[in-house]
Amino acid sequence: MPTLNHEERNNLPIDAAPQQSWRGYVPCRTESPWRKLTLLKPTNFPMSLRILHTADNHIGISFAQYPDIVRDRLLEERFFSLERLVITANQRDAHFIVVAGDLFDKQTVTKVQIERAVGILAKFQGEHVLVLAGNHDYYEGAENKLWRWFRNACDGTCVLPLIEPTTKDFEGDDFRVRFYACPCPSKHSEEHTIGWVADTDKESEVIHIGIAHGNVEGLGLDADQRYFNMSEDDMRGTGVHTWLLGHIHVPAPAPGTTGRPLYFMPGIHTPDSVKCSHPGHAWWIELEADGSCRHEQLTSGGVRFVRLRRSLENTADIEALRATCESLDAPNTVLDLQLTGRLKEEELSELNLLIEGMNPNFIHVPREQDIAKVLDAAGIARRFPDGTLPSKLLLNLLADESNPGDAHLVLDIIENLQS
Repeated sequence: MPTLNHEERNNLPIDAAPQQSWRGYVPCRTESPWRKLTLLKPTNFPMSLRILHTADNHIGISFAQYPDIVRDRLLEERFFSLERLVITANQRDAHFIVVAGDLFDKQTVTKVQIERAVGILAKFQGEHVLVLAGNHDYYEGAENKLWRWFRNACDGTCVLPLIEPTTKDFEGDDFRVRFYACPCPSKHSEEHTIGWVADTDKESEVIHIGIAHGNVEGLGLDADQRYFNMSEDDMRGTGVHTWLLGHIHVPAPAPGTTGRPLYFMPGIHTPDSVKCSHPGHAWWIELEADGSCRHEQLTSGGVRFVRLRRSLENTADIEALRATCESLDAPNTVLDLQLTGRLKEEELSELNLLIEGMNPNFIHVPREQDIAKVLDAAGIARRFPDGTLPSKLLLNLLADESNPGDAHLVLDIIENLQS
């Protein structure tokens, strides 16, 4: 398959994009994550207004702690997951994609990354993609370089930046909707940005939807009130049908919630660290002017970060660790191992061979290991000739079952003296 550069890829029809292997972009050890993509079927009898809601995509996050080959894979995944969302929105005949802040991770995101993200979003076939400024990609004025580049890239496309507090009205064959854009003007603030919405007139027969970015009391932690903190009463008092939010990387409402939620929080669209325990999500939302609502949580991520904490004491523990690792989707998983315990030398060798064998299968296997060696007669014989003072001392200590740690302590002292 020929290699395509970013510009050539973005010029592909959206339904052709999954056919291009990502091997043309970065060195990798696995097949394309597109094989994981499940395009969800449109719901029967869709409601008047259909929205795909995402946020906290954090394009441009550095992943500087990883080796280059791993870093490149993780950087690419953020674009791949964004493409999955656009494909799903097109297949489900969405009217809007709403990005509720932090499409970009930082103000210093590159122009190339901005143009590539816009190129992906511009393949949406519905009405518009509405992109709100969040607290990472905040808009503080006309000189903001990020949003100047973004607006230039959006020119002539369906992608609309929401960088000023304003309303946006749209009308289709079977819907009328007003969006209330509440962007972030800075990275931190003790005040939320939604207060002005309560003072606007709300027409009947129009679906009213707020878009904002910030913490929600009771959902996220913001003890210092630094992240545009808003309460449910604040949102309820604005008089809109619902709020599409970003900022917290955990989805809300909880699975199984019915009716029309006060707000939606999609969570991050694809995991970025072991702190993210879910596979990456977005919301599919259908609304009517009478307030009825249907919603579905979509899974959009193509990688997982899994941390395994294990205390290993014997071969059975090692085999249990092996079984757990073999149950994971290795080619799409960063496996973080935190291992403690005490093993015999041959068991420790078995563990090291296991991990060395796993390394090529996973995206990456960082490991923190604090495993002491179990001292036995065979181990003493390998270190010290029979009959020598260290051998006699250690064997005597080893025989004292009431103080099992003494032999290990003395061995450490001897080895330190020898080094």
